[in-house]
Amino acid sequence: MSMKWGLVYNIHVKKAVSLANDVHDFLNENGEVFVEKSFTKEKNLAGYSLEEINKKADIVVTVGGDGTILRALEKVEKPVFAINSGGMGFLSEVESKYATGGLKQVIAGDYNVEERAKLKIMLDGKRLPDAANEVTVQTCRIAKIMYLQIFVEDDLIETLGADGVIIATPTGSTSYALSVGGPILDPSVNAMVIAPLAPFKLSARPWVVPLEKKIGIKLLAKSKDCKLVIDGENPQNVTTDSDIVITGSEKKARFVRFGESFYQMVRLKLVR
Repeated sequence: MSMKWGLVYNIHVKKAVSLANDVHDFLNENGEVFVEKSFTKEKNLAGYSLEEINKKADIVVTVGGDGTILRALEKVEKPVFAINSGGMGFLSEVESKYATGGLKQVIAGDYNVEERAKLKIMLDGKRLPDAANEVTVQTCRIAKIMYLQIFVEDDLIETLGADGVIIATPTGSTSYALSVGGPILDPSVNAMVIAPLAPFKLSARPWVVPLEKKIGIKLLAKSKDCKLVIDGENPQNVTTDSDIVITGSEKKARFVRFGESFYQMVRLKLVR
């Protein structure tokens, strides 16, 4: 049976572009390839949107760093096989030199699919793109503090002045949330982390909350120029009138894995 592949890569990194070209040629010999629209000019190929790639492909291959993976995951629910040609590549499964070997293993069916939680974000009743890593509400003005209240269901858990707050999935617990003192969550734990960003209060601590609960964030009167940011993209302006609600999504991020455990990954990537 011929496999259908999606290919998403970081056009701004030379190494990723040349590797993506090699990957494209390899996949082309092993099935049908659907490449993202904006990246098809050089090869004169038909291009597809991420939504179309999600519909057509069995497996979506990303070539780049974690940013490329997160960009794909905004629309892709099919399993993602991530080849790292960026920096740390915490979410990726193989480094660039193992790209072909890894793809051969996928073609042979010698892999498993790991499901990861995403967050559903509602702003004033309108659904924004899901977050695979984290959603942050933060001040736009450097060195200006914002004031906010954090609710779980309808219970107020914290009122504080801070640079903002991060709500992270287990996947995102090893990213931005980790850098502000949040805990590392095993991805099989169905929970999210609430981590204050530079809180002006000694008692403010990260919380771990079940994914099925609703987190509400309310900006208080003295907060000026604040933004809500999803996985480092899609900034939205938020004000004291904004109604922000975050909960676990019914959609999942799916990763092709060969068996290295989460704990090995943390040790390899984060313990230097």
